[in-house]
Amino acid sequence: MDLRYVRYAMAIARAGSLRRAAAALHIAQPTLSEQLRALEKEIGVELFSRSSSGVQLTEAGEAFLAQATVAVDAFDRAVAAARCTAQSARLGVADGLADVVARLLSQLQTSNLRVAPMGTAEQIVSIVDGTLQAGLGYAPGSLPRGVARMLIHRFPVRALLHRDHPLSAHEALSLSDLAAEPLVMPESDAVAGARRFLEGFVRHRLHPRLGPSAATHDLVINMVEEGAGYALCVHEGTTIPDTLAFIPIKEDVPPLEVVFLWNRQTDVHELLSAARHLARSG
Repeated sequence: MDLRYVRYAMAIARAGSLRRAAAALHIAQPTLSEQLRALEKEIGVELFSRSSSGVQLTEAGEAFLAQATVAVDAFDRAVAAARCTAQSARLGVADGLADVVARLLSQLQTSNLRVAPMGTAEQIVSIVDGTLQAGLGYAPGSLPRGVARMLIHRFPVRALLHRDHPLSAHEALSLSDLAAEPLVMPESDAVAGARRFLEGFVRHRLHPRLGPSAATHDLVINMVEEGAGYALCVHEGTTIPDTLAFIPIKEDVPPLEVVFLWNRQTDVHELLSAARHLARSG
């Protein structure tokens, strides 16, 4: 059933005549009359009784339009909801940045935003093809044209250890202290993360011992708590159990850089403003 015909029947009922309804709808009266007949044929009943003075709803027409009005209103609300969703900005967030995105969202006045868990590399691809408007991730090596980035924060690299681990008693640790211990890494954004951390060891001619990997940063924390090794990927803003501790690294290790990524051609003014505030506040 064509929803237009239902709307035409509603307009005819309001106007009380085909002529006035046609004028209000800006269509020819014969066309409106033809479409009303098509609707009545499809339903199988007469909706209006015709006379020289105009039209009047039949009993069947009253019953039909009572329910049809509810249905049309529901359809209009569904369309509005879909359009609102389509216009919502999508923000990709890399694993391990729950605290950063919470601070970003606290700066926004609107709730018209959908947050999608997504690795940094996938964010960049999605921003290029327009399915994502912005993202929070780890600093990539390079970016395609049209994608901009803003440094949000640099987190100094700390070793995350269980408090029962012998090395946790030190005020600071050297990379040589850690090289023989199993390093637990997340699989999410693992390539970029591993490159940053391993470069620090390589510069000092050390060969770190890679331990088991975990699917997410949360699982990395769990594995460190269970004694599987230590981690360098978990930054100090992350909530950790009391059984774990962050220990500073003596050497100069490249920091964890969190960046805001966005499409230069997309209107993300409010998100961009919130990201700038976050960058200024550190």
